[in-house]
Amino acid sequence: MTGDVRDEPAAGGAPSGARHPGGDGDPDHARLEASRMPLRAHLEELRRCLIRSFIAFVVLFFVGFYLKDELIRFVMLPYEWARQRIVENGDPDPGKLVFIRPAEAFIFAMKVAGSFALLGGAPVFLREVWSFVAAGLLERERKAVYKAFPFAVGLFLLGLVFGFTVLLQLAYPILLTFLQEDVAGASITLSEYFASLRSLTLLMGLVFELPILMWLLVRAGMMQYATLASNRRMALVLTLVFAAIMTPPDVVTQVLVAIPMAVLYELGLLLARRAEKQRIASTGV
Repeated sequence: MTGDVRDEPAAGGAPSGARHPGGDGDPDHARLEASRMPLRAHLEELRRCLIRSFIAFVVLFFVGFYLKDELIRFVMLPYEWARQRIVENGDPDPGKLVFIRPAEAFIFAMKVAGSFALLGGAPVFLREVWSFVAAGLLERERKAVYKAFPFAVGLFLLGLVFGFTVLLQLAYPILLTFLQEDVAGASITLSEYFASLRSLTLLMGLVFELPILMWLLVRAGMMQYATLASNRRMALVLTLVFAAIMTPPDVVTQVLVAIPMAVLYELGLLLARRAEKQRIASTGV
């Protein structure tokens, strides 16, 4: 009497004896089965991906720290634009950014260099992630990623640019002149400025991913286009609530976040309608 034989987990995250919905007669399924690796080889590949990503980050971090003066001037552009608008409006100049702790300037430069390394190394990181994940995907799943990925990256970068060039430039003059000069004056530290810069730009980058998220939900059958379309008004209310929670407490900034979200929701509806047609054509449901 033979004992039970258990297959080791493979690269696709499932035992090699498991049956994929494609079935043994599916060439795509056969390719996936042939590409499976033992668990130890799978972990070794993950280790190599992490090491390559770490090396890329460290190299770019030192490059960013070497170029810290140029990068810091670039990072400070939204604040300088805001200062110019404040002076043009006849309000007192809030002055340069300050630091109140001995190591704050050094930590600020480290954060700028780290952000440069993350953004500059993003192609390497994404390539490593893809090389690790792609082996466990069917061909049709790869094609879906190929279609969605460029749009997802493009929308995220567009959101970062919008936050950096538009949102911050309009929000800072309102926030820095909220109180009268004889009540309180602005003295913004490097840490506080970088925290607001990072949070608002990343927020807009994520907000701009809304159309891709809607496309994925409908394409996967987790949401129906009719449901999204019929709840358009509710979505508008939720965008206003989201903007009120995630942005500084002024109406202008909240509206600047809510308007692109509403536009992106309409774009998401167009993509969702197309995704539903594609899903029905491929699966019949």
